[in-house]
Amino acid sequence: MENNPLLPLPEGMQIDQIQASGNQVSITVVATHPTSCCPLCSQPSRSLHSRYRRTVRDVPCGGRCVQLALCTRKIFTERLPDLVRPWAQMTIRSCQQLTAVGLATCGKGGTRLAARLGMQTSRQTILRRIMDLPDPPVESLLYLGFDDFSFRRGCRFGTILVNLESRRVVDLACQCDPDEKIRCTI
Repeated sequence: MENNPLLPLPEGMQIDQIQASGNQVSITVVATHPTSCCPLCSQPSRSLHSRYRRTVRDVPCGGRCVQLALCTRKIFTERLPDLVRPWAQMTIRSCQQLTAVGLATCGKGGTRLAARLGMQTSRQTILRRIMDLPDPPVESLLYLGFDDFSFRRGCRFGTILVNLESRRVVDLACQCDPDEKIRCTI
Protein backbone atom coordinates (compact mmCIF):
# COMPACT_ATOMS: atom_id res chain seq x y z
CA MET A 1 0.00 0.00 0.00
CA GLU A 2 1.41 3.42 -0.90
CA ASN A 3 1.95 6.27 1.52
CA ASN A 4 -1.40 7.88 2.32
CA PRO A 5 -1.62 11.71 2.17
CA LEU A 6 -4.09 11.60 5.10
CA LEU A 7 -1.50 9.84 7.28
CA PRO A 8 1.95 11.22 6.44
CA LEU A 9 4.74 8.87 7.45
CA PRO A 10 8.49 9.47 7.47
CA GLU A 11 10.60 8.19 4.61
CA GLY A 12 11.26 4.47 4.92
CA MET A 13 7.83 3.72 6.45
CA GLN A 14 4.85 2.27 4.60
CA ILE A 15 1.24 1.46 5.50
CA ASP A 16 0.69 -2.29 5.34
CA GLN A 17 -2.88 -2.72 6.61
CA ILE A 18 -5.80 -0.63 7.91
CA GLN A 19 -8.55 -2.02 10.14
CA ALA A 20 -11.50 0.00 11.43
CA SER A 21 -13.70 -1.16 14.30
CA GLY A 22 -16.16 0.97 16.26
CA ASN A 23 -14.45 4.20 17.22
CA GLN A 24 -10.88 2.96 16.63
CA VAL A 25 -8.66 2.59 13.58
CA SER A 26 -5.67 0.24 13.71
CA ILE A 27 -2.99 0.88 11.11
CA THR A 28 -0.09 -1.52 10.59
CA VAL A 29 3.05 0.29 9.49
CA VAL A 30 6.21 -1.45 8.28
CA ALA A 31 9.76 -0.20 7.81
CA THR A 32 11.08 -0.57 4.26
CA HIS A 33 14.80 -0.09 4.96
CA PRO A 34 16.84 -3.21 4.17
CA THR A 35 19.23 -2.51 7.06
CA SER A 36 19.15 -0.77 10.40
CA CYS A 37 21.83 0.72 12.63
CA CYS A 38 22.61 -0.64 16.07
CA PRO A 39 21.48 1.92 18.69
CA LEU A 40 24.71 1.36 20.66
CA CYS A 41 27.52 1.26 18.10
CA SER A 42 25.69 2.82 15.09
CA GLN A 43 26.95 0.10 12.72
CA PRO A 44 24.51 -1.07 10.02
CA SER A 45 23.33 -4.67 10.24
CA ARG A 46 21.10 -7.01 8.24
CA SER A 47 21.07 -9.84 10.76
CA LEU A 48 17.87 -10.92 12.50
CA HIS A 49 18.12 -10.39 16.26
CA SER A 50 14.55 -10.43 17.53
CA ARG A 51 10.92 -9.95 16.62
CA TYR A 52 9.31 -6.82 17.96
CA ARG A 53 5.89 -5.22 17.45
CA ARG A 54 5.10 -1.90 19.05
CA THR A 55 1.72 -0.17 19.34
CA VAL A 56 1.53 3.61 19.80
CA ARG A 57 -1.30 6.16 19.79
CA ASP A 58 -1.46 8.65 16.96
CA VAL A 59 -3.59 11.73 16.29
CA PRO A 60 -7.30 10.95 15.81
CA CYS A 61 -8.85 10.78 12.35
CA GLY A 62 -12.51 11.48 11.69
CA GLY A 63 -13.36 11.32 15.39
CA ARG A 64 -11.79 7.86 15.75
CA CYS A 65 -8.79 6.95 17.88
CA VAL A 66 -5.83 5.84 15.78
CA GLN A 67 -3.41 3.10 16.90
CA LEU A 68 -0.25 2.49 14.90
CA ALA A 69 1.17 -1.03 15.02
CA LEU A 70 4.84 -0.61 14.15
CA CYS A 71 6.20 -3.78 12.62
CA THR A 72 9.83 -2.82 12.73
CA ARG A 73 12.49 -4.48 10.65
CA LYS A 74 13.24 -7.16 13.30
CA ILE A 75 16.83 -5.91 13.53
CA PHE A 76 17.77 -4.86 17.05
CA THR A 77 14.93 -2.60 18.14
CA GLU A 78 14.85 -0.22 15.22
CA ARG A 79 14.63 3.46 16.16
CA LEU A 80 12.11 5.61 14.32
CA PRO A 81 13.12 9.12 15.44
CA ASP A 82 10.89 10.94 12.93
CA LEU A 83 7.76 9.12 14.11
CA VAL A 84 8.09 8.10 17.76
CA ARG A 85 10.65 8.53 20.54
CA PRO A 86 12.18 5.44 22.17
CA TRP A 87 9.87 3.96 24.82
CA ALA A 88 7.10 6.48 24.05
CA GLN A 89 3.48 5.33 23.93
CA MET A 90 2.37 7.99 21.45
CA THR A 91 3.73 9.53 18.27
CA ILE A 92 5.58 12.84 18.22
CA ARG A 93 2.71 14.58 16.40
CA SER A 94 0.25 13.34 19.05
CA CYS A 95 2.50 14.76 21.79
CA GLN A 96 2.66 18.08 19.94
CA GLN A 97 -1.13 18.26 19.71
CA LEU A 98 -1.56 17.48 23.41
CA THR A 99 1.02 20.15 24.26
CA ALA A 100 -0.87 22.70 22.14
CA VAL A 101 -4.16 21.78 23.83
CA GLY A 102 -2.51 22.08 27.26
CA LEU A 103 -0.97 25.47 26.49
CA ALA A 104 -4.29 26.79 25.18
CA THR A 105 -6.31 25.53 28.14
CA CYS A 106 -5.22 23.83 31.35
CA GLY A 107 -5.25 20.34 32.87
CA LYS A 108 -8.98 19.67 33.34
CA GLY A 109 -10.10 21.94 30.49
CA GLY A 110 -7.50 20.36 28.22
CA THR A 111 -8.79 16.88 29.06
CA ARG A 112 -12.34 17.88 28.11
CA LEU A 113 -11.19 19.53 24.87
CA ALA A 114 -8.98 16.57 23.95
CA ALA A 115 -11.91 14.19 24.51
CA ARG A 116 -14.04 16.28 22.13
CA LEU A 117 -11.22 16.09 19.57
CA GLY A 118 -11.06 12.29 19.91
CA MET A 119 -7.84 12.14 21.93
CA GLN A 120 -7.83 9.95 25.05
CA THR A 121 -5.71 11.53 27.76
CA SER A 122 -5.61 12.52 31.40
CA ARG A 123 -5.04 15.79 33.20
CA GLN A 124 -1.62 14.58 34.39
CA THR A 125 -0.52 13.74 30.84
CA ILE A 126 -1.40 17.21 29.57
CA LEU A 127 0.41 18.85 32.49
CA ARG A 128 3.43 16.56 31.95
CA ARG A 129 3.58 17.60 28.26
CA ILE A 130 3.64 21.27 29.32
CA MET A 131 6.32 20.62 31.96
CA ASP A 132 8.46 18.78 29.37
CA LEU A 133 8.76 21.94 27.27
CA PRO A 134 12.29 23.36 27.29
CA ASP A 135 12.95 26.45 29.35
CA PRO A 136 13.21 29.65 27.33
CA PRO A 137 16.77 30.84 26.70
CA VAL A 138 18.26 33.01 29.41
CA GLU A 139 18.09 36.62 28.36
CA SER A 140 19.65 39.71 29.82
CA LEU A 141 17.31 41.69 32.03
CA LEU A 142 16.95 45.41 31.69
CA TYR A 143 14.02 45.89 34.09
CA LEU A 144 13.61 43.52 37.02
CA GLY A 145 10.72 43.68 39.43
CA PHE A 146 10.56 41.88 42.76
CA ASP A 147 8.03 41.50 45.50
CA ASP A 148 8.05 39.92 48.93
CA PHE A 149 4.88 38.25 50.15
CA SER A 150 3.63 35.93 52.85
CA PHE A 151 2.15 32.48 52.29
CA ARG A 152 1.02 32.32 55.90
CA ARG A 153 0.90 35.48 57.93
CA GLY A 154 4.16 35.87 59.84
CA CYS A 155 5.40 32.32 59.13
CA ARG A 156 6.32 31.61 55.51
CA PHE A 157 7.62 34.22 53.15
CA GLY A 158 8.36 34.27 49.45
CA THR A 159 10.08 36.48 46.94
CA ILE A 160 9.18 36.64 43.26
CA LEU A 161 11.43 38.10 40.55
CA VAL A 162 9.73 39.22 37.31
CA ASN A 163 11.14 40.42 33.98
CA LEU A 164 9.08 43.60 33.57
CA GLU A 165 9.57 43.76 29.78
CA SER A 166 8.27 40.27 28.97
CA ARG A 167 6.15 39.97 32.15
CA ARG A 168 7.54 36.50 32.87
CA VAL A 169 8.53 35.08 36.23
CA VAL A 170 12.33 34.76 36.44
CA ASP A 171 12.55 33.10 39.86
CA LEU A 172 10.45 32.28 42.91
CA ALA A 173 12.07 31.74 46.29
CA CYS A 174 10.57 30.65 49.59
CA GLN A 175 11.90 31.27 53.06
CA CYS A 176 10.43 29.56 56.12
CA ASP A 177 10.53 30.54 59.75
CA PRO A 178 12.96 28.16 61.53
CA ASP A 179 10.45 27.61 64.37
CA GLU A 180 7.77 26.45 61.94
CA LYS A 181 7.46 22.64 61.62
CA ILE A 182 5.83 22.68 58.18
CA ARG A 183 8.39 22.39 55.39
CA CYS A 184 8.01 24.90 52.57
CA THR A 185 7.88 23.39 49.06
CA ILE A 186 7.39 25.29 45.84
